[in-house]
Amino acid sequence: MTLVIAAPGKDFIVLGADSRGVIDFGAGRIEVNTHKKLIQLTKYVSVLMYGSSEEGNQLVEKYREQINPKLEHVDKVAQDFCKFCQNEERAIADVPKNPESYVSFGFLVCGLKVKDGKCSPLIYSLHNDNGFRLGLCKPFAILGKPLIAHYLFAKEYVDDMTVEKLCILVAQSIYDTMQIDGDVGGQIRISIIDSEGARELSDTDVNSQYETWSLKKLKKIMET
Repeated sequence: MTLVIAAPGKDFIVLGADSRGVIDFGAGRIEVNTHKKLIQLTKYVSVLMYGSSEEGNQLVEKYREQINPKLEHVDKVAQDFCKFCQNEERAIADVPKNPESYVSFGFLVCGLKVKDGKCSPLIYSLHNDNGFRLGLCKPFAILGKPLIAHYLFAKEYVDDMTVEKLCILVAQSIYDTMQIDGDVGGQIRISIIDSEGARELSDTDVNSQYETWSLKKLKKIMET
């Protein structure tokens, strides 16, 4: 399954995703922890994917091959990606569809609109269930398996958090969800988009952003 989070700050945005894919056969289940659900599109824009990873990845990779190199900011990229997905959907409109094999997937197109030296973070949503109609998410977006993470994240989130504190909140919300929901798992991926562009944290840096439950338990024991 999937958990993706897009959390804007004052002039930056932090993105987070797990890396677990689940194949459920009814009588059996396979978990694959190597799915990449966070992909950079331009200097200031990245996309988060949730739902059926094969179809989502295919669209993103095909779009990356033909994206206009002059596109850079999130509003223009989101509109262009929306048209691309809708055109791809129309191209297979006449193909007979089997309801039993229907797949559901969506995207968050996230990044900065840079104008006159001012960086404005924006989050756009698209989903194949509504024909990839473009939506604008505020104040943040949590999708995939959002229930636990939304509760944990919303308690602490404020729109003027520092980059460091927001990275910690995103990573901790994903980690805590992973401990409860087996559909979410694998390595947590975190990316920051600011005036310098998009950069993804290393696995070591990400792992240092959150407290494990065993560490929290140890701290409580030491405090008693």
